[in-house]
Amino acid sequence: MKDPIKIVSFAARSDLLPAIDEMIMQHWPKFMLQTSVDDSYWERLYKKPFAEYQFVAITGEGDEEKVIGLINSVALPWKGSLQELPDRGWDEIFTLAMDSDLEELPCDLISALSVTVSKEYRGYKIPQLLISHLKKYAKSQNYLGIVVPVRPTMKHIYPIQYFRDYITWKNERGEPFDPWIRTHWRLGAKFIKIAPESMRITGTIANWELWTGLKFPQNGKYAISSGLVPLKIDVAKNIGEYVEPNLWMFHPVK
Repeated sequence: MKDPIKIVSFAARSDLLPAIDEMIMQHWPKFMLQTSVDDSYWERLYKKPFAEYQFVAITGEGDEEKVIGLINSVALPWKGSLQELPDRGWDEIFTLAMDSDLEELPCDLISALSVTVSKEYRGYKIPQLLISHLKKYAKSQNYLGIVVPVRPTMKHIYPIQYFRDYITWKNERGEPFDPWIRTHWRLGAKFIKIAPESMRITGTIANWELWTGLKFPQNGKYAISSGLVPLKIDVAKNIGEYVEPNLWMFHPVK
């Protein structure tokens, strides 16, 4: 029997940062840690005012306390319709959020950036706990809702299928086929639109060989572990480019 799970605000538990960093390094593929978003942006998530939007799942007490889950999010200064959410999804909202702080812009929405859960604790509905907690926080602070550039967790098994087709697949119950899309859907989120260029990651061929453990001897598209779409390699230019689509979904809280 595992200990009870608690959700705490990072703003109240900044001492958890080393454990958070370790969990992220252990659970995300190397190439996903090379996004075009400046490293300084990620560091700012854990400082005021952004620390208020990061929530941590922990279990145990004292020396036995463990970080087992995390939801990262930001306040978003979005005044347009949800249908106008940016095609550059994840990359753009991160930049918008950082700029909004500097310019002191009002924010009506929260955007989740990612959810990370320890492998040992998968199957314990920690993502649901984290998302529900963020929704309660958003409601308490009078936000209109939460938008999420959802990264489907099983799309990497089907890298050559079109994203627009994959997100329409259903399971035997008529629910979304993908588990992560289904989790959001079950919690009340609605499909909005595809963000076709949500995350762009570029690097030299040597970079990509290091990040993936593969070799790229010629031009072309390559399926990579954990990649939702193929990696494009240009040998002459010595560059590999990965452009990941996500699905914008919206959780109303009012």
